[in-house]
Amino acid sequence: MLLPILDIEKHNIILVSHSYSGIPASAAARGLSKADRAADGKETSVVGQIFIAAILARGGDGKDVVATFGGQLPAHIQVDEDENLIKCADPKPPLFHDVHSVLADTAVLSCMNQSLTAFRSPCPEATWHTEAFKGRCAYIRTVNDQAVPYEVQNMMLEGTGQEWITRDIETGHSPQLAAPDRLSGIIIEIAKQLEAM
Repeated sequence: MLLPILDIEKHNIILVSHSYSGIPASAAARGLSKADRAADGKETSVVGQIFIAAILARGGDGKDVVATFGGQLPAHIQVDEDENLIKCADPKPPLFHDVHSVLADTAVLSCMNQSLTAFRSPCPEATWHTEAFKGRCAYIRTVNDQAVPYEVQNMMLEGTGQEWITRDIETGHSPQLAAPDRLSGIIIEIAKQLEAM
């Protein structure tokens, strides 16, 4: 999905990922950094990565998401072994507690269970820790998050040993619904900073 944008449309990319998607998104950037693409004679690249309340698993070590975080899933997640799914019986409190009730109710209806296999398969190696993306990764912390608490986000960031561009937004786990204008402003500000590098 990235190569057509880079090679056919000839646009640079800033990857924006939220929650679990931080894992596959960062892995997808492998070999597509500015330095990597320039070495291949390419003019476009993934110029940066922005993570929003995302899971930061380094990956590449054989550990899955559950093992990476101490073997426990958050209390709001239930495992259904028979259906091979991870479920959340009531997604509104952890995901949408600060979203306008009509929109939150609609978002709840669109929530889907996730594959247990995705959480129990080895995490692919991320690129946020590589030299190619040094200084080119940002993390937007959701201060009132009940799914990935602010303290956990800080622990993940500190555990990376990397320098990050960080911003805070006073929302729960879904700022794209709770405060889309504020979130857009933060993303645009960071994107301009990444594009200028």
